[in-house]
Amino acid sequence: MRRLHFAISEPQALWIALIRETGWPHASLQVALALLVSLLDVGGLGMAIALLFGSPGGSTGLPLQLSLPILLLVVVGRSALQGLATVRRDQLKNDFSDRLRRDLLALVLAAPANRVQSVGRGDLLGLLVSDIGRSTLALDQGMRALQAAIALLIYSLGVLLVARDASLPLLLGLAAAALAALLRRSGAWQLGHLQTQLNGAIQRTVGDGLHGLKAVRAAGAESWLLDRFALETGQVRLVLQRTVRRQVSYTVLRDGLALTAVGLWLWLAQSSLSNQAVATTLLLVYRAASSLGTVISNLRYGLGALPGYGELCRLRQRLRPLAPDPRAVTGPAAGAKGPLPQPLLRVTWQGGAAAVELQRGQLTLVTGPSGSGKTTLLDGFCGLLREERSLWQLHGPSDGTAREARLGVQRWRELVAYAPQDPVLFEGSLRDNLLLQRSGTGQWTDGALQGWLERLDLHHLLARPEGLDGRLHLSIDCFSGGEIRRLALLRTWLIDRPVEVLDEPTASLDPGSAALVRALIRERCGERLVLVASHDTQLLEAADHTIRRSRTDRDQARALHNT
Repeated sequence: MRRLHFAISEPQALWIALIRETGWPHASLQVALALLVSLLDVGGLGMAIALLFGSPGGSTGLPLQLSLPILLLVVVGRSALQGLATVRRDQLKNDFSDRLRRDLLALVLAAPANRVQSVGRGDLLGLLVSDIGRSTLALDQGMRALQAAIALLIYSLGVLLVARDASLPLLLGLAAAALAALLRRSGAWQLGHLQTQLNGAIQRTVGDGLHGLKAVRAAGAESWLLDRFALETGQVRLVLQRTVRRQVSYTVLRDGLALTAVGLWLWLAQSSLSNQAVATTLLLVYRAASSLGTVISNLRYGLGALPGYGELCRLRQRLRPLAPDPRAVTGPAAGAKGPLPQPLLRVTWQGGAAAVELQRGQLTLVTGPSGSGKTTLLDGFCGLLREERSLWQLHGPSDGTAREARLGVQRWRELVAYAPQDPVLFEGSLRDNLLLQRSGTGQWTDGALQGWLERLDLHHLLARPEGLDGRLHLSIDCFSGGEIRRLALLRTWLIDRPVEVLDEPTASLDPGSAALVRALIRERCGERLVLVASHDTQLLEAADHTIRRSRTDRDQARALHNT
């Protein structure tokens, strides 16, 4: 396989990988349909020429009354198969693009954090929105080129077998079309790479504008964002215009060379040719040159779209997790689905030089100046950072059926509810934002949710016309910072898992709301393991155990991010 990789060019390797990912059965079906369509196409063309220029019953060997219905059946059959091929190709294209997008999104969600951090938001959006569409376009154009090539082969063989010595014009037309392709190179591969880069740039601008709409307005930077967008879209338009211009110039050159070559041949042989023969020759040659031109054009369009698939392959390789470190996760119980300690009384985490231990009934608080790595420590503990190098050990009662268990990251994440420092709301209803449509949320009835909202002094949100089920439109924030903070905390608590991690839970809250949150945190420590990062002095005073970070811990935080 390695020898194959070095023996073929990058575009050829991408074509092969694209067809493999699509599936050989689908590709084989497309080839079979293309073969049938081409046979009917050529057969119908031959019968039509015989009926137009031959004597009734002479050229075809059948009377006109029988030849015409057969011709009509061939044309209808060809159209039906062409329609079937088009429907199947469109279905394949849509199913394939949907699968690529879903698989990429799933890979992003499951990828190690340090690998996701190495990918820009615009690059991800560019792939999801544009480049995966271009990947399916490359596949579609490749199939169309194959279909046109099969048709050309059948057509050429038919003419050569029937016309024999008089097939020189056909060869001249094909040679002219090939010469035009050599003289007018498309540069499709290079232009495709450029378009892939520009797609990412456009999506970065769109993402920045939508994500930071309030910041753009507050800074009066609307014109800056619009100019940036216009510049990048203008560059994409220039690339597309260059592609179209080169294709049009190739078509003109192809037809000009083909007609010139055949015209010279006809002029030299005009004394021995009838008007019918001249018309038939021109028709056949033009059809041959056009068929070869279709093959070349489809290949060039596909080649221009193929870099989008190449970028997708490179990104997927970057996002795939490393193999687990055997020194970090050892023993048969690591990541296994065996029984967990019930109830969970203590957990210890080891992630490189960092370590955390939590005990049920105690509030453990991480504190320290900004930039000392508090959030990094919480991310690592929750399995969102350097997860390949982490190990969690759970402990239960000494008389329990499972006294302890060693877990890998996937099993551990099922036990943790985490409220990050920067709370986020999603486009959806208030209910969707609180429950995220998780399974097993039937216990959270309207009454239960209302009770929680009242405890957090958010009951006024139920007075909104939309209530719990109206969609939130979030281009501009429709909640205060304190409301968003409390809703994000409530979302975490409604997950109802044995381990809860909260990052700055009282930030941006007024004194009354902060007191409510502190009371709830203390209350939940009774039945769960709770880890909190905060600058809140009152939480610090209430903590049973404190992990103090200093500015010298920044190097450790950077190491967690960069490995």
